[in-house]
Amino acid sequence: MKKVLFIGSILLLSVTTFAQKKKTPKKGNSKTTVAVDSTNLLNVNPLKPSQSQSEDYITASLISKDLSSNKNGQKQYYDSYKITLHAGEEMIIEHQSSDFRVMLGLKSPNKSVNTEFSYDANPFSGNSFNKFHFTAPTTGTYTLLATSMDAGQVGRYSIRKTIYAPNALESKVDATLSKNFKALLTSKKVKFKDILEEKIKVARKEKAMDKATGQDKYNTKAELIPGKSGIVVLENEGMNASYKSVLWESENEDEVKSQFQQLVKQFQILTRSWLEQPSTDLSYSASTDQDIVSLSISTTEDKKKKKKLYQLNFSLN
Repeated sequence: MKKVLFIGSILLLSVTTFAQKKKTPKKGNSKTTVAVDSTNLLNVNPLKPSQSQSEDYITASLISKDLSSNKNGQKQYYDSYKITLHAGEEMIIEHQSSDFRVMLGLKSPNKSVNTEFSYDANPFSGNSFNKFHFTAPTTGTYTLLATSMDAGQVGRYSIRKTIYAPNALESKVDATLSKNFKALLTSKKVKFKDILEEKIKVARKEKAMDKATGQDKYNTKAELIPGKSGIVVLENEGMNASYKSVLWESENEDEVKSQFQQLVKQFQILTRSWLEQPSTDLSYSASTDQDIVSLSISTTEDKKKKKKLYQLNFSLN
């Protein structure tokens, strides 16, 4: 998944085909079938003042009679949807297809403003998914363009659109977790120098390894979760810095996995504007151009008790 701004004169702005998917009324039938304009199907449930969130979900298809633009001499088909947003509302679009790599374009109410694009940058492997986060700067009707990353592609896709009232998403996150994570992000800008404590002494073998990799490790009282402090690892003479912490440790695998799943949900909100990497039951990560946050489950052995331990690890690079 990737999100980037393009100038308004390129992809999806030069329309060459003007076909819409509509149902044609049947002659001789007393019940007239009303033409359906696909551009309204994602605008059925705009957010009401009394709501904290609202949702629309559709399944549709790209076909060769759809609207299209020209991409390197080939047609790139797309569907157009209108979405009403108010200033400050947050929108998350989940776009999925098993037939092609998905891509979205979002045009603001003011057509002179650049179109924002979000797409799946991973090679197509039979299923494509992209999550797009957007905070509306102004009130109005936005235009969502659903298309394929690669030209000439057709097939089925689904879109889930969820709109949240201002601050509604943030309220779902534990306040202490949010505060501590934002503090770590601020500290990372200065290579965590403001939270460094004493340098960690390591065994001779580890010391040789750290010297070879150019690593120095420091204790720190900084916590993501209360009671779980972490360490800072400096590399390349302090040019690179990362914060690491073991957030949970237990002999019970299911207990650690449960904690992992709860934290992933929290971080999907905290990093909702970041690029979310493909995740598994044991790992989650999201990134920006400057930061990478990761959650993972690993195993270790308690040699004294001769027992296997499961650890939930956090890192910010």
